[in-house]
Amino acid sequence: MTDPQTSTVINQLERTSRWWKRLALGALAALSMILLIGIAAVDSQRQQIRAEHERAEQALREAEAQRNQAQRALYANHIALAEREWADASRRPANSP
Repeated sequence: MTDPQTSTVINQLERTSRWWKRLALGALAALSMILLIGIAAVDSQRQQIRAEHERAEQALREAEAQRNQAQRALYANHIALAEREWADASRRPANSP
């Protein structure tokens, strides 16, 4: 048999061991929660960035379409102006400037 002093020390060591195990398990649980929250935050940010990127690309496509439309309108206006100048030139007498 063991003496009472040794038994007391063994009991105290067992209690200390259980306390450290609970502390480690609690720390692991807290770390896991922080990790899960971090992953969720990163995923949320990634989705927001992807959505903003898609909106920017759509805005760029719309701007390019408007630019092309403006270029076609400008070309049509130049053609109309040239036709008017041509018509005006053909109505003027040959010796006037």
